[in-house]
Amino acid sequence: MEQSETRLDKELRTGARQLAQSLIPEAGAIPRIANIDIYGITVPLNGIAGGDLITYVDFHERYDLDARIARSLEQGQEEMARTLERLKRVGGILVADVAGHDFTDAIRALLLHQVFHTAALYEMDLNGEITARLFEQINTRFFKSRTLRKLAADLQSTSFVTLLYGEISNTGRFRFISAAHPPPLVFSREYNRFVEISQDRLVSYPPVGLQLSEDSPDARLYRPALGYKKRYTVNELNLMGRGDVLLLYTDGLLDPFSSYSQKAMAKAISRARDGSAKEICEAILENRNSAARQIDDLSLVVIKYQ
Repeated sequence: MEQSETRLDKELRTGARQLAQSLIPEAGAIPRIANIDIYGITVPLNGIAGGDLITYVDFHERYDLDARIARSLEQGQEEMARTLERLKRVGGILVADVAGHDFTDAIRALLLHQVFHTAALYEMDLNGEITARLFEQINTRFFKSRTLRKLAADLQSTSFVTLLYGEISNTGRFRFISAAHPPPLVFSREYNRFVEISQDRLVSYPPVGLQLSEDSPDARLYRPALGYKKRYTVNELNLMGRGDVLLLYTDGLLDPFSSYSQKAMAKAISRARDGSAKEICEAILENRNSAARQIDDLSLVVIKYQ
């Protein structure tokens, strides 16, 4: 009996490790954009698998943009052709944090990964780009899903996710949607510190899966215990100076219950600011690990404007 339990435990751990590895984007998946250097990492709390997710959209890698442009022109869709042309200079980054950090939360993160990329393909076929509508659909699906609630550690809880999806261009412009996710941080090389960002550029919405949109055609079928949410809108930031750094992260990096602070992180970035995005990312994690114990899954994406 004991041998059987030991074998089962080993199989479960092996399966969890394989799941975690499947959620780690391959190096080649990171978008390659002129003037932009990107690097990201996820560190699960249990060391194997958790509820954080980073995934990228390298539009060159995932889609034949030239073929799509040619087809759009053949069909008289000039606007879509122009939109597709713009994507040659853009890369997408999704950072998400599923509530919880157990193996079942890693499964929910994997489901989100698949739903996102499936919906992105549909959006590309329909619009030639990823629009806010994709996230309306994901939000509705997570809100309605009984399967996702069964996977949650608390069966009575609503299955929700904080999420940020953004697209960075070769000019340093970053356009993004946020669903209750920690806001992006911009470190200015010129001023050697984080810069203040106007709140009207950091509009955020409830976590994914918590509330239906107020104009959902299915809204009357569900009790609005928490009310309805507004439709997602897109924020825009600009990395104005060479060497500026944009950070996307989950709350495991700057946890309110941790002693690690944004001020301490700014010092780490300052010391590593001449390095690559990967070197800056590693400097932040090393600094954080030396300052405070990790108490949650942690993800960080560093975007440097070169």
